[in-house]
Amino acid sequence: MAFLGGVRGKRVVFVDDRPLDYGSEWSVGWPLAMSADGRTVACRLTHLRTRRDCVGVDGRRGREFDQVGAPVLSPDGRLLAYRAQEGAACFVVTGDRRGPSFDHTLDPAVSADGRTLAYAAERSGRWYLLVGEREHPLDDRPFQVFVGPDGRLAGYITLEPEARVVLDGRRGEAFDLVGRPAFSPDGRTVAYAADEGERRYIVTGTRRKDAPGRVTDPVFSPDGRQVGYGAWIGRELWWKVIDVE
Repeated sequence: MAFLGGVRGKRVVFVDDRPLDYGSEWSVGWPLAMSADGRTVACRLTHLRTRRDCVGVDGRRGREFDQVGAPVLSPDGRLLAYRAQEGAACFVVTGDRRGPSFDHTLDPAVSADGRTLAYAAERSGRWYLLVGEREHPLDDRPFQVFVGPDGRLAGYITLEPEARVVLDGRRGEAFDLVGRPAFSPDGRTVAYAADEGERRYIVTGTRRKDAPGRVTDPVFSPDGRQVGYGAWIGRELWWKVIDVE
């Protein structure tokens, strides 16, 4: 378990009951990133005097930049990635390696097997989706990027002019609002929450189902045959399960 706690007016990262000391001149940002086994914890740090940022991992500070985003870790903790900015150059840092420079970048996503990194970046007014070594030009502005468990499929959420999920170049249905997609265990299907007016849905693949009272994003069952989500029913919070057709 990792969490932020307050010690004498300062935010400190705790792993179980062990504090990670990054020095008195550094402020810890949220959210934290943690490996599946809990042995590796990463966070964003800001120097209180210079206001420069870095990423800290297990008590060790990384290279400083003008600004860094929230770090992401692969489940095994071996791959660390985050967006950063130095002057006018924006890029993604993977481990200790700085990627190509762009005008803007979004926070990266890492596949569950830890082999594929995906992120979106803008160059000269055009947005691109970068998946591993591949670069795909986009026709709209991405808001958030996601990647499948084995890296075969990747996509993004766009909010302009409508909210949509775009997966592997295929544009989903337009809604007022969409949530972050969850991949099925085989990496072939995504499910996500969506709102249209006062109605709420769970979208699985190309099908949507009413989800009254929905308060959480969906998750797949281990066999991929069902999707569950949290919902308010009256004054009670229930876990709802629907079949994937």
